[in-house]
Amino acid sequence: MTLLGEQPAATHVLITGASAGLGLELARLFAADGCALVLVARNESKLAALAGILRKDFEVDVRIIPADLTRPDAVQDLLNALQEASIGIRVLINNAGFGSYGRIQDHEWDLYRRMIDLNITALTGLTRGLLPGMIACANKGGTPGIMNVASTAAFQPGPLMGVYFATKSYVLSFSEALHEELKDAGVTVSAFCPGPTRTEFFRQDSMIPSGEISEEHLAEHRRRDARRMDAGAAASVGYQGFLRGDAIVIPGLKNRFLAQAGRFLPRAVVRKLAFRMLKTD
Repeated sequence: MTLLGEQPAATHVLITGASAGLGLELARLFAADGCALVLVARNESKLAALAGILRKDFEVDVRIIPADLTRPDAVQDLLNALQEASIGIRVLINNAGFGSYGRIQDHEWDLYRRMIDLNITALTGLTRGLLPGMIACANKGGTPGIMNVASTAAFQPGPLMGVYFATKSYVLSFSEALHEELKDAGVTVSAFCPGPTRTEFFRQDSMIPSGEISEEHLAEHRRRDARRMDAGAAASVGYQGFLRGDAIVIPGLKNRFLAQAGRFLPRAVVRKLAFRMLKTD
C-alpha cells in the first residue's frame, strides 16, 4: 500500500468517515482553520453536501472521494486516486470505523471481518502509504500529523462488543508506538479516545441488540444515546489535543477517569464491570 512515483506537495487534510459524526465535526474544525480537505466516506451524496457547505462557509478547497474502506483493494485505490489528482496529504485523520453489539455468535463472520478490515487494516494501510509524504513535508518545515480515532473502549476488554474493543486497543497501541517512533521525523501522532458519543455509531443495525429482547430493554438501549457526549464537543477536544501534539486525547473528566481506572483494578474486576455496564438486560 504505497504511493508510486513522485509524491505531490503535502497540502490537504484527509478525513475518513467524514460524512457524519466525529468525522464531520473534525472536517468543520479543520476547514475553519483554513485547511484544504479530502473527505472520504461511502455516502457520496452526504460527502457532496458537506463539501458544498464547507466551501461556502470557509472558502477552502474540499475534494471528495467516495470509498468503502472495508474492500480489500480500497486503500490502494484511494492512494492511487490521490496520486492521479496530484493531492498530497499533510494530515491524516483515520476516523472511519464501526462496531457491533451482542455475543460473538450473534453476528456472521463477514461483519467481524469488515470491522477488522476497516478499524485496523485500512487505518494501518493509509498510515503506511501516506507517511513518506508527511516525513518529506516535515523535512521542508511543514507540520504533518496523524490522528487515529480510537475510543475509551481501547483501555479494557468489552464483553458483548469484544471485536470492536479489541480493534480499538490495536489503534491505541499502534498510535502510541508511532508517537514515539516519529517524533524525530517531525510527524505528530495522536490517539483520540472519545467515550460514548452521540453519533450514528449507536444507530447502526449491528449495534442494536438482536434476538429476544423486551421493549423496555430496547428503549433503555436507545435512551442511553441522549446521555452521551455531544459529537461537536468531543471533536473540539480531540482537535485541540492533536494540535498540541498530545499522544492520547480523552474528552471528558468521567471518560478520563474510567479509562485510567483499569490500570489500578485487577483484570478480573475490570472485565466484570465492563460486562455489567454493556448489558441491556
